[in-house]
Amino acid sequence: MVLLKLEGKNIRNLDSFTLHCGPSANVICGKNGSGKTSLLEAIYFLGRGRSFRTRDAKTVIKVGQSELVVSAQVDRHQNGLVSKIGVLRTNKGEFVARQDGRIIRTAGELAVQLPIQLIDAHSFLLLEGGAQQRRQFLDWGVFHVEHSYMALWRRFHKALKQRNQLLKHDRLRASELELWSRELVGLSVSIAEKREEYMHLLKEEVNNICANFESFVGMSIEYYRGWDCKNDLKEILVKDLDRDRKYGKTHQGAHRADLVVRIGSAPAVNYLSRGQIKSLVYAMKLAQAAIFQRKTGLRCIFLLDDLPAELDIWHREYLLKALNQLSCQYFMTGVNRKDFTNFIEKSSHQIFYLDQGRLAS
Repeated sequence: MVLLKLEGKNIRNLDSFTLHCGPSANVICGKNGSGKTSLLEAIYFLGRGRSFRTRDAKTVIKVGQSELVVSAQVDRHQNGLVSKIGVLRTNKGEFVARQDGRIIRTAGELAVQLPIQLIDAHSFLLLEGGAQQRRQFLDWGVFHVEHSYMALWRRFHKALKQRNQLLKHDRLRASELELWSRELVGLSVSIAEKREEYMHLLKEEVNNICANFESFVGMSIEYYRGWDCKNDLKEILVKDLDRDRKYGKTHQGAHRADLVVRIGSAPAVNYLSRGQIKSLVYAMKLAQAAIFQRKTGLRCIFLLDDLPAELDIWHREYLLKALNQLSCQYFMTGVNRKDFTNFIEKSSHQIFYLDQGRLAS
């Protein structure tokens, strides 16, 4: 999976640009405020249909303009067969995505076409933040190695929504509640099984990577289903009914799943420094990329925002070496070219410079 040419228009403070990308490392340098992160945001938008910086996509559109456009020529299998992917977003909320003229109708389908991993200043929240972020991380991995998982996930959330709506009614419709509870139980179990299969692969890869770090000795990573697996979820929902009705929501099920990372018996976030937490998160993302590559034969594209500020030289070079071993294409930003000097001297790379939103190579 390689971006060959990236084009963008009306993205934040960036001038319209055309980027002829290298197949491996793409280094983007420039002063603070020059638009480096906005360039990564454009690539992310192309693969996810949204920004990683804001929930309000309209704010990504340049002031005074009505729409943004991002497109790319992509060599998906790195065999010389090139396809074109493009997205358009208007300030009225309209969103259109196409691949070779064909309309892409869902964010999941778009993600299949351009699998992206992001590492930025907020990546540590994968461990320090709430369980939802870890579920999203896990579901990204499952979805990209088994595309049928998305349909299963959607069916589950429909059942969850329906059950929660029924719980809020003053008059409980028992037959409907039974129907959606049964659906939710079956889908929760199916989702848990898919996630657990993936977890076996993830633990193996993470352990292999973390073996290179003394601070991660004794680390374990476990999956919590979202309910006590020793008990039947159907029975749990019956016992929880009064509480669920009181709060108008379902307290147990696949939507409450989590990843639990420990060093010995202590939660990793209580044991590790912020820098070590970042390194562990990066190891988890590298593990995902390795699994994705092994299962699909494709490679992720990595976006690394302000890497020199996030990692010391040793950890930075370890990460970049790992990306090179995976043969991933990646885009990384930094203020100064010298921040990447040791790495640049050893690797194939392309360097771009940004100055007040204007791109030069």
